This record gives sequence, structure tokens and C-alpha cells, in this order.
Amino acid sequence: MKEFNELLVIADRLLGPEGCPWDKEQTFFTLQPYLLEETHELIEAIDSQDGEKISEELGDVLYALIFIAKLGEIQNLFRLPKSIQTVADKLIRRHPHIFGDVKISSTDEVASNWEAVKKKEGKKNPIDNIPPTLPALARAQKVIHKVRRAKSLVVEEKISDEIGQKLWDLVAEAEKEGIDAESALRRVCLAYEEKFKQGG
Repeated sequence: MKEFNELLVIADRLLGPEGCPWDKEQTFFTLQPYLLEETHELIEAIDSQDGEKISEELGDVLYALIFIAKLGEIQNLFRLPKSIQTVADKLIRRHPHIFGDVKISSTDEVASNWEAVKKKEGKKNPIDNIPPTLPALARAQKVIHKVRRAKSLVVEEKISDEIGQKLWDLVAEAEKEGIDAESALRRVCLAYEEKFKQGG
């Protein structure tokens, strides 16, 4: 794609010998807050359902990822084509019902097969690799989803009477109803903010 290649050229120039001093000072760690901020701006744009804004913020997230990829290349840690090939191979491997001869008739079967493939790849436990940096609400829902899919009843057990338990129970209820708790709370929060701004 011409536009993607142009973005790669721009990144090379910004990080090159005659490039931008600020860009050349960045590291993986300094780019973490930038990636997080841009991702949140994309989520905000999606909430607004504004196509133009989504498109703009998607571009910002894409460039943040390219920036990180270019740093990897500069430091000889990895190369972008390898990252792209790795995810392409993973998608093909985890969709044998599309790219292979496995027959699947429901989304539940897709999810079960997905977990089975991940197990073959070396994942020992369904809740392994849930990012510890996820916000607590999103992390709780991810754990609940994975544990329920594993047919465990541990999610339903009460371990305390504290507010954390009540929050857990609400997230478990949201998960059961197919609602993303993080997004639901964010949208309600935005509605209250707007109400307050309007003098409510």
C-alpha cells in the first residue's frame, strides 16, 4: 500500500542522521505513555462514532506502532516484516476453520478451538499472559471470561465482603450478559461529565 510505505519512509527520515532531535531521543519506555494516550484517543473516537475522528486517531496509533517498530530495527532487536509475518502466521494457525479443513459451526466452537491451538503453542493456563497493566476493571473481566470458558466455578465463589468483591460481582454479571464493563462505565462517566458541564 503506497500510503503505508510513505509512512515508513517518513519514520526513517525522522529517525535518520538528519532527523528530528526529539524523535531520535525516544526509547521503548518513553513511547509507552504516547502509545497509551493515542490508543485511548482512538477509543474515545470510537465511542463518538465519528468516522473522520476514528480515521485520524487510527492513523496516530498506527504511527506509534511504526515508531516502536523502527526503534526495534535501529537497535537490531527485531524487524517490522518479521512482526507482520508472525501475526499473519498466528492468524492462519488459529483459524483452521477458515484456512484449513476444520469444521466449526458456532462461535463457541471457534473460541474452544482457539484455546486448544493456543495450548498447543505452549500456553499452560487460560489466564496466562493477561497483561498486568490492564485497568483493574478490564483485567477482572478478562479473568472472569477465561475462567468461565474453562468451565470453572471459582468465579462464583465469594472471597470477601469488601467493595472489591462487589465490583468483581458486577463485572461477573456484565460478562455473563456480554457487556464490556470498562466501556459501559466509561460511557456512563462521560454522560455524567456532560450533564455536569451543562449545569446539571
